[in-house]
Amino acid sequence: MRNVEKMTKAEVVDAQRAWAEAVVAQDVETLLALYDFGSPDAPLLFKPTLADVIRLDEAGARSYFIGGDADYPHDNGFLKNGWKHVAFRSAAGPILEANGLGYKDMGQYDFIKANGDITRADYTFAYHKVDGKVLITLHHSSLTWVPPVGNG
Repeated sequence: MRNVEKMTKAEVVDAQRAWAEAVVAQDVETLLALYDFGSPDAPLLFKPTLADVIRLDEAGARSYFIGGDADYPHDNGFLKNGWKHVAFRSAAGPILEANGLGYKDMGQYDFIKANGDITRADYTFAYHKVDGKVLITLHHSSLTWVPPVGNG
């Protein structure tokens, strides 16, 4: 059995920074190492930004990030978008869960390309720390809703 440990808000912010840096570097191995894929009874819950299929395992997450998996034919590889910067904007800062063994965070993040184009998404992440490493246990992301422009 793995040992889930207490962590700090600063460690969660560091994990978010590492996630953003791995996205910009297109480093799928570093990125996947930031997730806890759990077990069949307690899998990772991962709803990617630009996909409609919820992922529960490493193969599904890998496919989202780099594409090429026949089980996920609509995955084009999120990392192939050429993001040059990722900026997290938390709604309330990472929040300690009641038992002190996890954090949750919700907000928006911007994915910025070299030409300045921005893709904004809403996120919810949950984290815990296992064997000294902060890991993502839940990742939900979706494009930010933009209200329609009125007709008059």
